[in-house]
Amino acid sequence: MSSGPTTISVLDGAAAASELRIAQTLALLHDGLGAGYITREALLRFVAPAVTPSAPDEREPFQRALVATDDATDEVVAALLVEVVAAGAFRASFLGSYALIRADPAIQRLERAPAGFIKSIVVAPAGRGRGVARSLIAAGMQALADHGAQGYYSLAWVNQRAGCQLCGVLAALGFRSARRIERFWYQDSVGRGYQCPACAGPCECAVEVMLR
Repeated sequence: MSSGPTTISVLDGAAAASELRIAQTLALLHDGLGAGYITREALLRFVAPAVTPSAPDEREPFQRALVATDDATDEVVAALLVEVVAAGAFRASFLGSYALIRADPAIQRLERAPAGFIKSIVVAPAGRGRGVARSLIAAGMQALADHGAQGYYSLAWVNQRAGCQLCGVLAALGFRSARRIERFWYQDSVGRGYQCPACAGPCECAVEVMLR
């Protein structure tokens, strides 16, 4: 297992090794979040386009995948998906649980302005204990701010076995916990047919709503 430095970059469709990086990133997301939770088609929407447009693309949403690669092996050891969401997508991201959190003043503020969503993050065993998650999220937050985000939120997975490993990282970056929602992904996992790696079936795990 390598413990050397890592490099954080945008997952870029123009890069020479883009297909390998995309395959490595998808495999990492499948291992960490469950096969089928994020499809290849869905991931490709977060990949920076191979051709840079001559004018800024004003279409919503801004979506990007960021990866951390091990400098010694050039393998993807962590991946993060982020996006800037408008009000409708913001509410939809709560998968039917928005009514449980909508009274929070910070939620109301995020709904009125473009919100940066720290959507999905996975760190491989080879990348853990190296500060990779914090560096990756900080880079993601900067990318979101550069594209208009005026606040941030994350739906942090509370693994039934391991608890919320992401919560401490987010708290160190200035996030606060607003509410825990039990069985957050259950109906989504049943409807879309993916299995939670912690539950070995439909997801029974909770989510911690983290705001900044």
